[in-house]
Amino acid sequence: MMGSVLTRIQSILDKLSQSEQKIARYILDHPEEVTRISIHELAERTKTSGASVVRFCNSIQVEGFPQLKIQLSLDTAKPELPAYYDFEAGETMSSIIRKTVSNSVQALQDTAAALDSAAIEQIVAALRQAPAIYTYGIGASSVVADDIAQKWMRLGKTAFSFQDLHVLSVNIANAKPNSVFIGVSYSGMTKEVVHCTRLANDFGLTTVGISRYGKNDLSAAATCMLTTAHAPEALFRSGATSSRLAQLLAVDTLFFAYASSEYDATMKRLGDTSEAIRLLWEQS
Repeated sequence: MMGSVLTRIQSILDKLSQSEQKIARYILDHPEEVTRISIHELAERTKTSGASVVRFCNSIQVEGFPQLKIQLSLDTAKPELPAYYDFEAGETMSSIIRKTVSNSVQALQDTAAALDSAAIEQIVAALRQAPAIYTYGIGASSVVADDIAQKWMRLGKTAFSFQDLHVLSVNIANAKPNSVFIGVSYSGMTKEVVHCTRLANDFGLTTVGISRYGKNDLSAAATCMLTTAHAPEALFRSGATSSRLAQLLAVDTLFFAYASSEYDATMKRLGDTSEAIRLLWEQS
C-alpha cells in the first residue's frame, strides 16, 4: 500500500480500544525498533497480547504484523518522517508554501493507500446502471458533491447535487430503480448526510458513502464506501483543506475508473460537451 502507516495510526489513535492505543503509542514512539521485533515482543513491551496486535492491524487496515513492519520500514527509511503540519503566527511565506505542499501530498498519498479497488469497481458497476445519480454534502463536502454531479453530467448521466434537504428527499422518493445516492461526509458523522443515506436505502437506491477510512455512521448506512485519508485537521487546517483534497482525489479516481469502463462513449460525450461550451463562448 502507498501512503504512511504512521500518519494513519496517528489519525485514528483516539478511536482505538485501550489496548490498541498502547500498541499505537509504542509504535509511534519506536517505529524503527518495531521493525526488528516479533509480534510477541511487541505485545510484551506494550503489556497487551498477540491477539490485540492482530486487532490493531485490522483497525489500521493492514494485513497482519509482517505487513505492518514492511510499511514501518518504508516510513522510517524516508529522510523525514511523514506528518501533517499546522501553521503558526508570523510564518514566512516559504514555510507556508512548504507546509501546504507537504500536507497536500501527504493527504493524497494516504488516500491512495485507503482506496479499495474492489469497492471502486462495485461503485462503477452501480453507476453504469443508474438512470440518475443524486449526491449531497454539507460545507466543504458540498463542493465535492457538486464536483460529482458536474463530472457525471458531462458523461451524459442525469446527476444532481442538492442543497435543500426537502427537495432531495422528494427526488429520492421518486427515484427510478437502480438510481444511486452518494453521501459525502469527511467525518462520516454528519447527521443530515447519514439521514439521507438511510432514506435512500429505504427507497431502494444503491447508496455510496465518501468518508475517511474507519467505522462511522455513514459507513454503517451506505451500501458501498469510497474511503479517503484520515488527515488530521488542526486549527488552521479546520477549513478542510487536506480532507477536501483527499475527497477530490477519491472522486477523480472513481471518475477515471468509470470513464475507462465506458471509454468510447466517454470520449464522445466529453468531445460533445467541450464543443457545446466552445459554441456558447463564440455566441456570447
